[in-house]
Amino acid sequence: MSDSVHVEIIAPDAFGGIEAAWRALWRSVAAASPLLAPAWLGAWAEVYAPGRIWAAALRDGGRLVGLLPVFVWDGALLLAGTGPSDHGGLLILPEYEPWTGALLDAAAQAVDATFERMDLQQLAPGSPLATAAPPGWQARTEDGDPCLVVPLGGEQGMDVVPARMRANWRYALRRLEREECAVDLVAPAEMEQGIAELERLHGLRWRERDEPGMLADPLLRDLVRTAAPRLATDGLLRLHRIRFGGDTIAVLLVVAAGASACYYLGGFDPDCARLSPGTALVGAAIAAAAEAGATTFDFLRGAEPYKYRWGARDQRRVRRLLTRA
Repeated sequence: MSDSVHVEIIAPDAFGGIEAAWRALWRSVAAASPLLAPAWLGAWAEVYAPGRIWAAALRDGGRLVGLLPVFVWDGALLLAGTGPSDHGGLLILPEYEPWTGALLDAAAQAVDATFERMDLQQLAPGSPLATAAPPGWQARTEDGDPCLVVPLGGEQGMDVVPARMRANWRYALRRLEREECAVDLVAPAEMEQGIAELERLHGLRWRERDEPGMLADPLLRDLVRTAAPRLATDGLLRLHRIRFGGDTIAVLLVVAAGASACYYLGGFDPDCARLSPGTALVGAAIAAAAEAGATTFDFLRGAEPYKYRWGARDQRRVRRLLTRA
């Protein structure tokens, strides 16, 4: 490895200036989740931790080959994205993974806030962060919240989807066709309106259950609004939609790149439940993900029964907790 490899610190006021290099690094890490893309995490930083994101960057000469953005909250050093991001981790090219401990150590020393623990959440079991422990810290690993994932393969990606669910999906599509409903993707020029419809329909669906829904949280609502146009610009956003009689009755938001498509949020009009809009859109999103080359459709956290009906399987995530030795 080159002698020019070194770690540097990116302070909060310089964080925005690395976006182009950050994007290039993310695209170079084949297994990187779309929820680690700068379009998502940059929006998260502005909404959840403005002016508080530090990053340890690994460079080989002038090239960015590793990046670990962190912040401090409630006495803990956390990964950027913690909370509404169901995938945690760092970006690092495989040949530089031995530097992970140095990146974590540098980040811990750089932040200008006091903390007593590092809490690295929702890591893939193979993440280099899942085994890293800088000098002076003792670590333990425990299970995080599993994500529910459908492996894609075969016709329309639905090899593992139970036959009954495939039949339900096709029936829902036929019924929508009879009712002259349109199932499509929201165009980039309509993205702001599409997100507004998502908010409205998500709220309607949850109010029917006398629950507030995810978007009742103003921070999460601002994150979706901020991230959506950036994700769309980078080609990572799919906003699936059903229109009926000129009105939008269902919207489903998927963040997708490479091998992974992540179903993040959806909503539909309860008055149109007879049309099975949820079934129609989830199936359409799975088929679209497979057609685009994805190998997994990730329902993310939450053990809702409908996910298992689509053939989802628990995919383990781990939490790495470090305390001062």
